[in-house]
Amino acid sequence: MTIKRRKFIQNLGLAVPMLASPLNPILAKEMAFTNEMPPRSDSSSFLVDFTKLNERVWIGSSFWAVPMEDWEIKNRRLEFSGAETQSRLHVLTHVLGDGEGDFAISGNLGLLENKGNKGGVGFAIGIKDHTDPDSVKAACYFGKGISVGATLEGKAYIEDKVEILPTGFNFDNFSLELKGKHTAGSTELTLLLTDANGKTKRLQHPVKGKLNGLIALENKGKQKKESTFWWGGMQLSGTKIQHRPEQSFGPILWAMYTLSRGKLKLTAQLPPIGAKDSQKVELQFLRKGKWVKEAKGQVDPVSFTSIFTIDAWDASEDIKYRLRYSLDKERHSYEGVIRKEPFDRSLVFGGLTCQHAMGFPYRPLVENLEKSNPDILYFSGDQLYEGNGGYPIKRQPEDKAILNYLGKWYMFGWAFGEVLRDRPSICTPDDHDVYQGNLWGEGGEGISFEDWENVRDAHGGLVQTPNFVNVVNKTQCGHMPDAYDRTPMKSNISTWYTHLVYGKVSFAIVSDRLFKSGPEMVRPGKGRIDHLTEPAKPGELEGDELTFVGQRQLDFLNDWVADWKGANMKVLLSQTLFSNVGTHHGPKKQFLFGDLDSGGWPKSKRDKVIETIRKACAFHINGDQHLPFVVQYSIDEPRDGGWTFCTPAISTGYPRWGQPDSVNVPFTDRPEHGLPNTGCYRDGFGNDNYIYAVGNPTDDFDEETDRYKRAQKKSSGYGIVTFDTMERTIKMEAIRFLADLERTSEANTFPGWPLTIQQTDNDGRRPVGYLPKLKMAIADQVVKVINEDTKELVHAMRVKGDTYVPSVYQLGKYTIVIGEGDTKKTISGIEITIDSRKVISV
Repeated sequence: MTIKRRKFIQNLGLAVPMLASPLNPILAKEMAFTNEMPPRSDSSSFLVDFTKLNERVWIGSSFWAVPMEDWEIKNRRLEFSGAETQSRLHVLTHVLGDGEGDFAISGNLGLLENKGNKGGVGFAIGIKDHTDPDSVKAACYFGKGISVGATLEGKAYIEDKVEILPTGFNFDNFSLELKGKHTAGSTELTLLLTDANGKTKRLQHPVKGKLNGLIALENKGKQKKESTFWWGGMQLSGTKIQHRPEQSFGPILWAMYTLSRGKLKLTAQLPPIGAKDSQKVELQFLRKGKWVKEAKGQVDPVSFTSIFTIDAWDASEDIKYRLRYSLDKERHSYEGVIRKEPFDRSLVFGGLTCQHAMGFPYRPLVENLEKSNPDILYFSGDQLYEGNGGYPIKRQPEDKAILNYLGKWYMFGWAFGEVLRDRPSICTPDDHDVYQGNLWGEGGEGISFEDWENVRDAHGGLVQTPNFVNVVNKTQCGHMPDAYDRTPMKSNISTWYTHLVYGKVSFAIVSDRLFKSGPEMVRPGKGRIDHLTEPAKPGELEGDELTFVGQRQLDFLNDWVADWKGANMKVLLSQTLFSNVGTHHGPKKQFLFGDLDSGGWPKSKRDKVIETIRKACAFHINGDQHLPFVVQYSIDEPRDGGWTFCTPAISTGYPRWGQPDSVNVPFTDRPEHGLPNTGCYRDGFGNDNYIYAVGNPTDDFDEETDRYKRAQKKSSGYGIVTFDTMERTIKMEAIRFLADLERTSEANTFPGWPLTIQQTDNDGRRPVGYLPKLKMAIADQVVKVINEDTKELVHAMRVKGDTYVPSVYQLGKYTIVIGEGDTKKTISGIEITIDSRKVISV
């Protein structure tokens, strides 16, 4: 039976849903509820008829559901089918503002599934986050508000005030109307419930103090898996309702792109649209003052991405782009800029990792990142955690698991979309992205849910289905250059390791997880066999059958170190550093001799990778450890490898410390700055690590209730690396979460930063001698030195200037190759010379 006597329900059929506004990047700030906002528009009322929308999981750009996958348009209405104790569908674009005034919120709804007459439903109002009260994003996930509504136990409630509903109140179809009037520092709330048979209940309750913030539809119970409800429509009106169209989110949620060697790849990320919604996204570029259509892309029905590839891109100027998509009879646009590639200046690189939701939406960090204005961004992994959003993961069935992942993935885009829209970005999944606390992928090997439950994250293999993992790969890596080798791994899991050249810097992007052997191959037993609570036995963590990055990726790296087209410098990007530097782990600050989740083992295979990349003086950037480090690697002797920067976590969850001094670990070669826990230490896998800087958390972070201050205390932040491709220097900075970049202060960075090194510092080998000096007619050429006995590349780099003295590391004859392409010149039979004046002219 439809309720007809209420005017708003009579009007619902004539309503045009106010579901999206083009997002103006200049206006898209966090301020939401205060009077400092731009003047509100006249559209302070809000009316939506859910029965007029196509079936889909995502409701519309004026809304944000938590959990996203538990709310959907189905059976010509909005249905909630989740199991959480509290789930909300937030209205983003219309909020309760400051000041005096009145408001009315109403909706028609009914019982979807009765589960033992348990469960409640209604509205939540004045939803705000304690840490970041002006943030809409924070309010959706951490906000507290006033709950009003009814329970199947026959009660109506406003906050803690509860009254009994009329006997026989019909929950199959009823209406809720909440009115409020704010005067003199208090709001008088009146809730009216009316069922289809005309039974009513009125409840009044005053609320003292300011009442502003988000409004949401809410399912609220005492325990999980209680009854669920549907909604037909809702309406907001009154002088306290303020329209904030810039706070809409979608239907084009955000975009990511890369540019490499003249090829542009761009991913448009959409929410879970319906089968009857448009399945095409159009890409346009602004050329000579007019928007020109470039291509139309199909929306993938599982990942909800549309990926565009443009060849022969002119990177000499900034070009505006626009993505267009039609939904609910309205055309939506998303705009950004394909930046001019920085050929003639230093490349500023932003390194980010690990986004635990306790710091969401990371506003101080995002604002600082905008001020740092990096040319390119690298998100090295853990763009999400299983508990992000405040609700657990769903592992199966597969379709629900994928939607669950997408809901958490969208938090990443909501937080960083503004900085992603106008600069290239690299994004690589890590263990938590595929719903594993640790990952040893063993080449894509699968592990059953049953087996995984027995061992959890201390066993090799991927527990989520290949389709799930491929959705993760497509959403996070789809905009990156094509994979070096697209042959699928075991279980038909896609690959994404690749080569990108931007701003005269060549990046090798690899996975140090997907091919790695699991700890069960070297350590029998149950429980946390990945934690070394006592020193490893000699040879325990070695074996010919073990893999590190895998032969496929090692072949790629061997090709990459020799490929200098368009590049002056080389950088390896991976998820974690190739050593075990952290000493203490977890909330109890447990000391470990080694953590098999790190990249420090198996040492022989790890050494091979470092040997390979130092041939090109390649710098290494990574994350994962929740602890910033600058380390120089060692292989055969201390400091004979290259340097690595493990960037701070965006928001640290699981804490780690690097405090070898506290457990009396011997060290040598402490840097001049004299900071504790720095110098050359040997880790539990036998690696000598020269630790130049470490940014440890404080021990009192659990006492902090402010989420942003806690993130600061847990060593959260981001990294900035400046590559001077002319002078060939690398400057590393580690920026704290709450840095004040408006002023120069040592408190903005972690102790030991900044540090500047030379490109050539990334090959720490001591030469046994030198070949004759090369005098070249053309400056800045690529020079390769090859051992004629072993046929191995000794080193390769684009030299600076027109002279170069090649170093070699064993006696013998060498071939030198100078130049690229058709201009290459090869000189063979060259040996070490003791005459420093000897010159070979080329």
